Amino acid sequence: MSKLVEIENLVDRFEQKKMTRRELVASLIAATSVVTMPSLSAQSVAPVAIGRSMNHVSLSVNDVNSSADFYNRVLGMEIISRPANGGLNMGLGNESFLGLYNLPNPGGMHHMCIGVDDYNPDALAEKLLDHGINADVNRDPANRTSGGDQLYFDDPDGIRVQLAQHGYLG
Repeated sequence: MSKLVEIENLVDRFEQKKMTRRELVASLIAATSVVTMPSLSAQSVAPVAIGRSMNHVSLSVNDVNSSADFYNRVLGMEIISRPANGGLNMGLGNESFLGLYNLPNPGGMHHMCIGVDDYNPDALAEKLLDHGINADVNRDPANRTSGGDQLYFDDPDGIRVQLAQHGYLG
């Protein structure tokens, strides 16, 4: 039905006293309003990668060993690795882990890591630039285990995001 026919029908209903003036006004506003929502499929730039898993979350804690003891006692989590930077990683099934690190602002999440296929930090950093996002590639061996160079960027709310190979386990 065209907008003009829809409006004529609304006015006819009002004139026939089948709707109030308030209902007419609300219906006219609704009939003539155009609401557009951005569509994910209408993106002009392809996604950087397809997220496959929540690889890990790293927490800032006061005492790494105390926190590890807590997660072991309460949730039965076991230490799966001890990176050279003094933190440790606790296993969460086959595809994820919890990182515990003595970092600024204890009691908060330091970053989250999304697992992707075909992880290449330099190529992903280039793709992020197409989205107007600057990424940091950390090549410091003390800050990695078997995951290789680490790629980080911030989301619009300032949440630190890391990408890693899907299945990487600290």
